[in-house]
Amino acid sequence: MARRLLRIAVWLLPVMIALALVPLGCAGGVSPTQLAPPTGVSRQGIEECGTLKLPSEWQSEGQDSASLNGTALGGLSALGWDSDAQLLYLLSDRGQLYQARLDFTAGRLSGFTLLASLPLKDADGQPLEDDAADAESLIIEDGANGIDGDATLLVGFEREHRLQRFTPDGQPIGQPMRPVGFEGADFNAGAEALAIDRREGLIVGLEGPPAGMAAGTTRLFAPASGRQWRYVLAPEAGSGLTALENNGDSLLALERAFAPPSPLVISLRQVRLADSGVAEVETLARLSSGDGWRLDNFEGLTRLDDGRFLMVSDDNFILLQTTLLSCFSLSAD
Repeated sequence: MARRLLRIAVWLLPVMIALALVPLGCAGGVSPTQLAPPTGVSRQGIEECGTLKLPSEWQSEGQDSASLNGTALGGLSALGWDSDAQLLYLLSDRGQLYQARLDFTAGRLSGFTLLASLPLKDADGQPLEDDAADAESLIIEDGANGIDGDATLLVGFEREHRLQRFTPDGQPIGQPMRPVGFEGADFNAGAEALAIDRREGLIVGLEGPPAGMAAGTTRLFAPASGRQWRYVLAPEAGSGLTALENNGDSLLALERAFAPPSPLVISLRQVRLADSGVAEVETLARLSSGDGWRLDNFEGLTRLDDGRFLMVSDDNFILLQTTLLSCFSLSAD
């Protein structure tokens, strides 16, 4: 995270000027915007179903969230959808956990209401701090079993590489897990991605190559079985794996390529875990700021009840970056 910040401001300025021109229209300082280029430009494999620009500080007059006014909202690196409770969980790479309610109008994402902001805590009940707080990935367990209130959160951390379960209010459950798949992981390129594969169970994806692995590749692994797969990243310079999500019989990967002065590129890729130990990867959508897409640093991904997806960008707590929450579906063709 930190090593990427110095190059961001000048490169993102044109994007942020474009986003600032979108009119306000939602509560809490939330405003509608869009990622897609103007009509007539190829939409590159996805159909957008609403995008919201979230404020850096929450402001609302609504009774259900006014107590959170002034709450910092940023650094978002992961998403999780609790279908039973109809809640969205958002996770900051500073160890802050948010709960929110979404609104849809005519099938499009139209509203976001912040309901809670809670720190992830350690075994002594103290908020996680510094390297220990760098949460990067999230799965909601038991969030779609028909029982409201029994969900737990599985979180992946980098810097201090580990997996840890938490209650929805940020209390740790059990001991941290450090499977062998973390071996050789770069300090700042750890468990950026978590997903459940129908055949293999829990899958962890490292953002970038661990020690001994070639540039342009990274590792996926299944903690339960110890199996590993070599994952070839998209060819754009600076590509890193930032999220995974179940998509039926395959996984959907989110990659971000950030290497100024080249355009920012977001890739959505289908992943199948082959018996060969090499992940079979196909790019479904390639979104480039060079083609007019109004992008930011997308790092979080989750799947909604109807098979559509949400992705969120990490603003790195920099004024020239923006937190975007975008709903999309994959094109049928």
